[in-house]
Amino acid sequence: MSRIRSSLSLLVACVWALGLGGTAALAADMAMPVKAPPPPPPPPSWWSGFIEVVYNFGQVNPQGQAVYREGDFQIISGLNLTLYKDKAGFINNVSVGGIVILDYAGQSQMGPADSLWASISSGQGANQDNNLYHILAVDGSVTFGEYWTLTDTFFWFGGDNANGGTTDANNLLPGQPVGANCAVVSAGATNGALLGCGMFVSWYWNELKLSLNDGAITHWPISFNPYVIWVDELFPSGQAGVLGTGTSAQCFSCNNQSTDFIIGMTPKLSLQPYLALPITLTAPTWFTVGPQSYWNNAGLSNSNLGIFTTGLTASLAMTWIPAQYGHWNLKGGFQWYDIINNALIADNQVTYGTSFTNRSIVTGFVGVGVGF
Repeated sequence: MSRIRSSLSLLVACVWALGLGGTAALAADMAMPVKAPPPPPPPPSWWSGFIEVVYNFGQVNPQGQAVYREGDFQIISGLNLTLYKDKAGFINNVSVGGIVILDYAGQSQMGPADSLWASISSGQGANQDNNLYHILAVDGSVTFGEYWTLTDTFFWFGGDNANGGTTDANNLLPGQPVGANCAVVSAGATNGALLGCGMFVSWYWNELKLSLNDGAITHWPISFNPYVIWVDELFPSGQAGVLGTGTSAQCFSCNNQSTDFIIGMTPKLSLQPYLALPITLTAPTWFTVGPQSYWNNAGLSNSNLGIFTTGLTASLAMTWIPAQYGHWNLKGGFQWYDIINNALIADNQVTYGTSFTNRSIVTGFVGVGVGF
């Protein structure tokens, strides 16, 4: 019995000791100042944007017009503001934005002499020295039904001379000086009497685009991202081009104030799961289709198709740069254009030379960009 009493006494003493120790620890904790919880992370910004610097080894625009035969630099920047978000509703996202494109070519061959792409020059005709143009665009987009996006973009295309290249000294407007930005040709030259010297051109067009994010539906390793664009020419240059037609921002032979469609897709594949490298491949592919008269300003159109094009772009995410400095990437690739319409063949003879009758044009590019 004495042994049992001793054991009970020891157990009671341990319980008291533990209780007093816990009470002391609790008292110590209560004596310490209470730490405030960490502040919540800031809400994600509804602003986003990007800047890219690209060097093109020759340039062809989406309608198949060869703009530059040799190299040119482009600075492309964009800014987007989200106005509305709702993942659960039918309307998922509403945003507005803008894009600025600056393009510069030095010692490049361009044309025609009275088109937009003939600008500041000490030469004449298709042989230009320093050339600059810019594109300003504003857009609005609505994402609906989770996977569909409708985007409307209004473009303004400008160069650094009135309606391009040359001005006949005998056809200047009253009181208009012959400025350094105008290459003066002899009296009686066919390319003259422009609307002014040193002013910007006013070429406008609108693009309404419907696109599908199929990757969010299939969850396949590759997505195809199909789309269709309705291109509407709104305002011509009002100046006859080398082909005897009114030039436009889309192509030299395109009918002013007319429309066509760009139908395409942008297949996309991430190589991260296969090579453990942050590389993404895209293959921009599209064709243009519309009324035959769209390309018939020069009477040469032979089809309702303009071009078919496809290519490959590789983009490397520069993940070693801290995210607070933006999301950087390097890219490079090529694009192949099959010129289907004879009117476009004639257009590109202006830029590439009269002996150029190939229906196949390949261009390449390299660039660096940052998104935020």
